[in-house]
Formats: sequence, C-alpha cells, structure tokens
Amino acid sequence: MNFGKALLKISRQGQQTHIWEYSQAPLQWLGSPGEPPLYYLRNPNGGLLGGDRHRIAIELGAGAALEIRTQGATRLHPGLSRQQAKVKLAPTSQLIWIPHPTILGAGADFRQQVQIELDPSARLAYAEIWTAGRLAMGECWQFRRLSSSLRVWVAAGIPASTDGSKLWLQEHLDLRFPHQHISAASVLGSHLCWGSLYLLGDWPEPEWPTDTHHWLLRSPDPVCQGWILRQVGPQAEAIWQQFGQVVQQLAPAKRSSNQGW
Repeated sequence: MNFGKALLKISRQGQQTHIWEYSQAPLQWLGSPGEPPLYYLRNPNGGLLGGDRHRIAIELGAGAALEIRTQGATRLHPGLSRQQAKVKLAPTSQLIWIPHPTILGAGADFRQQVQIELDPSARLAYAEIWTAGRLAMGECWQFRRLSSSLRVWVAAGIPASTDGSKLWLQEHLDLRFPHQHISAASVLGSHLCWGSLYLLGDWPEPEWPTDTHHWLLRSPDPVCQGWILRQVGPQAEAIWQQFGQVVQQLAPAKRSSNQGW
C-alpha cells in the first residue's frame, strides 16, 4: 500500500520562472530546464498496486507554461487503487499533459477523479487513454472496475457559483465486470483501446478526422473554447502518438528540435 504524492507549482515574474515541487514515493518528479519547463512524472512501480492512493496537484500562475510527460504505460494491478488529480490554470498559462496509456490489468479496480479549474485565456491539453488489459497475456476485459470522473470549472468572471466559477464540463465513466457489453457493435466493437484528448481554453481549432474511429466535439460556450477528440483502435500506443502529434501541431515546442515528443 503506497500513498504517493506529486505536487508542482509554477509562477512567472517577468522573464523568470519559479518552480516549487514535492513528491512522495512511489511518485517522482524528474525535471529539466527549458522554456517551457519539462517534467516527467515517474512511478518506479510501473503502475498502481492494490491499496495504492495517489494524489497529483498542478498549479500554474499567470503566463506560466509546463509540459508533463510519462516514461511508459501505467499498469493497474489487481485490487482497489485510487488516484486524484487537481489542476489549476491562471490566465494565459499553458499545460500540456499527454500521459502514456493506462493498462487495465486483470482484477484491477481503479477509481479516479480529475478536477480542473482554468481561466478562459489559459490552455490545457490533457489526455486519457485506456487499453483492455495485457492483451498478450489474455487479460482482455478482465479488470474488475474502472470509475473515472472528470470535472472542469471555468474560473472568475462568469457568475454561476459563490466562488466565481462554473462547472463547464463533466464526464463520468463507470465500467464493472463482466464487460461483455463493451465489445458490442454499438460501443467498441472489436476495438481494444480508446482515448480522449481534451483541448480546453484558447487553442486553435485542431485538424481531426471524423469517421467510424474518430470523433470531434466542440464547445458551444461563447466564453471558453474547447474541443474533445476521441479515438478507438487496436493499439493504445498509436492513439497516444496521434494525440501527441495533434498537440505538437497546435503548440510547437520551444525547446530544441532533437527532443521528440
């Protein structure tokens, strides 16, 4: 049983960027200088074990930017594990966070809550990619439960709640064993992986196909822009790479060209 923490705050004053970070095993931050800063969120365990609870908190001040990467897929092991992530983005800040796929291992029971608060002038690129298990080991659709909740609030200046923010987007996924209905033709069919890329805030309009494997949803809100890109397929890694390519095209990296996505 592990209680991992990964906390990161970035502020910007003039040309100076100030970074405060804290991590508690098994979660680790590994950062490198640059503009914007690049941080890897590492877990030497390679995933979440039964009983694990992870807390991630990221806060960007006005004008700050950050890119977060992972070093590989996250495997969910048998047993109940929980993860909570909170993101807060001030005006004109930008966060890019496209984690590698999450592998729903046999017997896994995963509960996740992601809470995001952003100013309409901020940018967030965040992805969730799921695969049906260790397919080579015959674990297809053998996880016990997947409960994942995403809530997004648009901050300040929009009257809707006492704290000046309003609930702008809410999605909830709750899948429980047995999962035969997931492979129905009206749901995933023969596809074993699915993913969503959330482009929230002041992003240019993405180029994204709309066919039987790809969907594009656009925010009707006149105050805060946003697009949700969805994809299904046989390989989670391919979805992850395609999401990364979309973000690269919209927000070209300022760091040297020899550092790939």
